[in-house]
Amino acid sequence: MIISSFAFGQSDTNLTRRELAVKAIENSHSVKIKQNEAKASHFDKQRALYTYIPKVGVKGGYAYLLNDITISRDISGTKNQALYGLEHSKNQSLAQLASSGLPPTMIGVATPLIEGVYNNIGGMVNQIPNTPSISIQDNNFWFYDAYVEMVIFSGLQAPTYAKAAEAKSEAQQAMVEQEKNEIIMETLSYYDKMAVVNQSLKVLEESQKRLDKQTEFANKAKEVGLATEYDLNKIRIAEKDIVAKRIELEASKSLVIQKLQQLTGLDQGDLAKINPELTLWMVDENEINLSNRNEIKALEHSIEALEYKHKGEQYGALPKAKAFAHVIQGGTNMTNVDAVPFVGVAMQWEIFDGLQRKREVQKSELAVISMKEKKAYAQDLVQLDFQKKKMEWQVATQMVDVSNQKLDGAKTGLKIKVQEAKNGLTDVTDVLDEISEYEKFQLEYIQSIANQRQTAIALINAMGVLNIEHIQN
Repeated sequence: MIISSFAFGQSDTNLTRRELAVKAIENSHSVKIKQNEAKASHFDKQRALYTYIPKVGVKGGYAYLLNDITISRDISGTKNQALYGLEHSKNQSLAQLASSGLPPTMIGVATPLIEGVYNNIGGMVNQIPNTPSISIQDNNFWFYDAYVEMVIFSGLQAPTYAKAAEAKSEAQQAMVEQEKNEIIMETLSYYDKMAVVNQSLKVLEESQKRLDKQTEFANKAKEVGLATEYDLNKIRIAEKDIVAKRIELEASKSLVIQKLQQLTGLDQGDLAKINPELTLWMVDENEINLSNRNEIKALEHSIEALEYKHKGEQYGALPKAKAFAHVIQGGTNMTNVDAVPFVGVAMQWEIFDGLQRKREVQKSELAVISMKEKKAYAQDLVQLDFQKKKMEWQVATQMVDVSNQKLDGAKTGLKIKVQEAKNGLTDVTDVLDEISEYEKFQLEYIQSIANQRQTAIALINAMGVLNIEHIQN
């Protein structure tokens, strides 16, 4: 494409479009918020995996007992064993006495003594109740429990939910990239607006120089009767029109600088020095990668997260197990119970939960189906958006050529009118009209390049390849 010889200024500062876009991303509050949301989901993944880390703790408490503590124990079996042992021991003693070789008189005296002693002891044992109890009349009770617990099988839910959280984090990260792309496009839009304002101010400077020449020419022509005060007044009005346009452009420039400061956080003084080039932005359509669009990637990761969540809901039917170790101790002011340590393994298996789990599984399955439909719908929209952006870029690129041709025509017309005025074939009013017409086409040409650049970056984003590396300086 042939570009007009109209000169565009070079950059007066080291700040390029790419550097400004990087600053805007670093300064964006919305990007930071979305990054924090993605990090939070990553922490959810870690928390799910932390299920297998042992938990150590201490429980303690105090209670005031409304009734006395009564400790009872069934000792009937022990009593029967004691009575049997006494009877057996008595029979052994009598047998030993009979075989001792003592005189019958001594045996006759000792036998009733042995029987009396054992019968008396047996009677005492029989008088002990089968369930003796002790009452502790102290109502202030304290206790503590030091424990270690560790999940050894979560029913496969912990690793599944961890994968779901990871996929959710990736989906949110894709939306972070989408937010970055929007920041890039907005920043470049205002950067190019700065270029439009700067180049438009230069156009007004050129128009002012032409008016100065026309003023000089009109003054000389008036001296010889070829121009009137009316012609000079028309020039002064045209100059005031340029002043008004300059005031509007300066106000627009101030707003653009303020917006760039809000986007990048840079000093307004540095931003005011920016004087960027304004050139066509050509796009390589062979780079198209619609599947790389951040919206599509976010939906794909969301589907993955929901599928893992669905599996996790199904795994709720599996049993769960954990190992534990406890040391429990308690007592009152009058009684102290020694520490009781114990270890073990516990299993929990909820066989029937009132169909609650079944409903959650059905809901999670519907969520997966709905998200897949959203992805299919988004793919259609992405394809349509790409075709639309491509057409807009092609039209904007062609319009630059049209604007350039119109500018060349206006430039030629201005030269002709200026020459005719010098030869006395036309008046100052016609020359002023040509100057105004040429100025209008200059501004139109500048704006057409800016529009082409905006459609170019929109097309790159629609192609799914927009990033910092694609930004032209």
